Amino acid sequence: MKLKFPKLPPIVYIAIALVSIIIATNITHITIPFTNTGSSICEAAFSLDRITCGEEIILTPPGGLSRLDKQAGFKAIKEKDHRQGIENLEKDFSIAKDPESLVALNNTKLSQNKAVKTKTIAALLPASSTPIFVATSILKGIAQAQEEWNQAGHDWQLRVITADDSNDPNEATKIATELVKHPDILAVIGAYSSNVTVRVKDIYQQAKTVLLSATSTSDELTNLDSNNYFYRVVSSNIVSAKDMAAKWASKYDKIALFYTPNKKFSESLKAAFLSQIRPNTIVKEFDLTSPNNAAQEIAVAKAAGAKALVLFPDAYTDPIERDRVLSVVKANKGELPILANSILQDAYLFQVNPQFLKGLTISVPIHSSDLKYIDVGKFNNAPSWWGEKTQVQDRIINSYDAMQVLLSALDKADDREAVQKALSNPNFNVRGITGKISFRGSDRAENINSLITPHCDISKCNGFKLAF
Repeated sequence: MKLKFPKLPPIVYIAIALVSIIIATNITHITIPFTNTGSSICEAAFSLDRITCGEEIILTPPGGLSRLDKQAGFKAIKEKDHRQGIENLEKDFSIAKDPESLVALNNTKLSQNKAVKTKTIAALLPASSTPIFVATSILKGIAQAQEEWNQAGHDWQLRVITADDSNDPNEATKIATELVKHPDILAVIGAYSSNVTVRVKDIYQQAKTVLLSATSTSDELTNLDSNNYFYRVVSSNIVSAKDMAAKWASKYDKIALFYTPNKKFSESLKAAFLSQIRPNTIVKEFDLTSPNNAAQEIAVAKAAGAKALVLFPDAYTDPIERDRVLSVVKANKGELPILANSILQDAYLFQVNPQFLKGLTISVPIHSSDLKYIDVGKFNNAPSWWGEKTQVQDRIINSYDAMQVLLSALDKADDREAVQKALSNPNFNVRGITGKISFRGSDRAENINSLITPHCDISKCNGFKLAF
């Protein structure tokens, strides 16, 4: 018997076909689990510049020109010539140990070999607004961890997309909004400064994407909710404040404080520090964003009875802070003891007369010589990648440890929510260069902080050593 279908207007059949397609699409989306394979994310058209798999250089050196092999490698990647890109980047990395070249090299190998299962994260870098060594050191730890994982014979390999958020909350918001649109991106490392991280963490929270910071320390970021998607491997400001108060501030009954008002890192550290010292210890406060004369400010501080100075600049979020901080150190001429946060450890400090650095103590998240925390076995491999042991700063160490956390979670997860589920498990822990890493809510459960001082002779300084 031959079935007869009623004659209907063509528009009805078109509508039925469209509904069928929509239903099929939705069923497919629901029933087929997402897996990260192939190179689709690197072939995606990001709506913003400064987000790259290796086709755009974002770590531009002073002077604006990268090495020729690096330029050629990135150009080849942009043109989808993976073989040539690999050749150029291997040559560049062998000469320069450039972490951006290494990340691009690993990503390009994955794009060339589409049969390999991959998982993807993004790394936020403050590339275009801070001294280049800040973003470079963060990326060194990330690049080393990616290379080690991809060479170790696991059943999946890691792709790292890098994004320059300019250490600016508005730019970081645009970057975050773009990154969470791409489901291949399972987690994000960043941001650098607390000022940026506070602004963007809710974007990642709403998109159920883990944001893991290696550097943001503001206590405002602490969250004990089990459904939280922000984590950090660095200790919070209250941990460093307790260390500074117990070992340094307890020696002085009158202190002058220089800080950056209305910036998350500086304000949080100030509040934490004040909560740990005796009332009325701070006799004067000074604004590091003002154009005031440092010598006059120190004279005012001394007149108020100050016996020591505290410098808490923010994390490169104001363009005049660095010069202001250096001007205070120079104007003090080594006369009053100075306590400072980690921003002062950077190499530009050694532009100052070594005699002016006497009595300077700097609080940092970790120092490579602090064997209370350093896993020597894991750490000994880092200098072979990036240079002398004394130059392996906390940003390298903590970004490497952040990668150990994410790699461990990703090994148990094929989607964003599963990454968070792994990290929120009360039994989660992994070992990094700084030893055991576990979490209490958003914060690292292990309290880690180092106090260091410049290692100087009469004429020059050579890195730092433990202060106590």
